[in-house]
Amino acid sequence: MPLSQDEIDDLATRLYEAYDTKEPIPPLSDDAELTTEEAYQIQFEVFDRLSAAGRDDVVGHKLGLVSEAKQEQLGIPEPIFGYVAHETVLENEPIPTDEMIAPRIEAEIGVVLDEDLEPPVTTTDVLTATRAVVPVVEILESRFQGWAIPSAQDVIADLTSAGKVIVGEQHRDVTDLDLKMEGVAVSVNGEVEATGIGADIMGNPARPVAWLAERLDDVDDHLRAGELVMTGGISAAIDIEPGDVYHVEFSNLGSMEIRAE
Repeated sequence: MPLSQDEIDDLATRLYEAYDTKEPIPPLSDDAELTTEEAYQIQFEVFDRLSAAGRDDVVGHKLGLVSEAKQEQLGIPEPIFGYVAHETVLENEPIPTDEMIAPRIEAEIGVVLDEDLEPPVTTTDVLTATRAVVPVVEILESRFQGWAIPSAQDVIADLTSAGKVIVGEQHRDVTDLDLKMEGVAVSVNGEVEATGIGADIMGNPARPVAWLAERLDDVDDHLRAGELVMTGGISAAIDIEPGDVYHVEFSNLGSMEIRAE
């Protein structure tokens, strides 16, 4: 049975309050069976409350569940997406763990678009429209107790686990890289803890961007020139502890050193 608008508003309020107070809550699916469309309605409502200008003023988009294994695990046949707010981007500053519930770190390949993308969109279209490829570190966050993720719909509603974003200084032309073979290693206090490669992202990081361009049409939106698209984690997420130092080294996109406080 579809949720009423009042029920959607109530669930969005729960998530918004968890984000605002930093007090985690049980997953929404404990009390409601959400469709994917309803989960996105909740996400958009929460984002519009959190961001001063709402979805009209964003850095770009983020993708999640970009591997078949994760999709099968959470019972959804496609990736998921969310918005990246300007205020979540960290500029030459440490990870503020005291402002977060249970942050985790992962590395991603980002693309900055040089032109709008509207359906139909292919992987080749994405590569043609890409102004630059950039290294990205995402600080994931969950508003659910103990990082409980019983369903993809819970993750979608919870801003696709959005927390903070760090964009590296290295910008490379897409023609200078093989996105499929771009690798990364994430070290914690000098010890390598996670690795990954671009081919883990649906075979090519440009593929989920093409998917996103098509999917946004369903919510009356599209990818715009100048936007950043985070193509999904290519390394396993690592719990963040205050005082730890994280070194993220890409094959061709440079390295980033980030401290948690």
